[in-house]
Amino acid sequence: MKNKFILFAFLLIGLASSLSSCKKEPVLTTGGLTVKVKLAGSTGFLTGVDVGLATTLDNLDNSIYLQDIQTDASGKASFGQLNPGNYYYDCFTIIGTTDYYGEGQVQIIAGQNTELTLTLQ
Repeated sequence: MKNKFILFAFLLIGLASSLSSCKKEPVLTTGGLTVKVKLAGSTGFLTGVDVGLATTLDNLDNSIYLQDIQTDASGKASFGQLNPGNYYYDCFTIIGTTDYYGEGQVQIIAGQNTELTLTLQ
């Protein structure tokens, strides 16, 4: 009987140590979004232009943005981590006397980082 108790105790200790050593990966609930902006026919990206991000097409059309971010020195606007779902983005700029505009839609998926290129026409 004593041997069975000792064996049972070792089994419990072994099971407890194996369960406590398992590390679970954190469950990611958001996804990242970065938008790069360029002109049609150009290979370089635009710096210092505003990129707006909206949750609906109506909000985009009415300039009601969740975030409005300027592109950095490498032409990227990073919106950080967002909840999964559909988002709409646009950019408008004037170069010289010419207006340029572009827009798009993206689906954010949890655990994925997305980088897009927005080409202004």
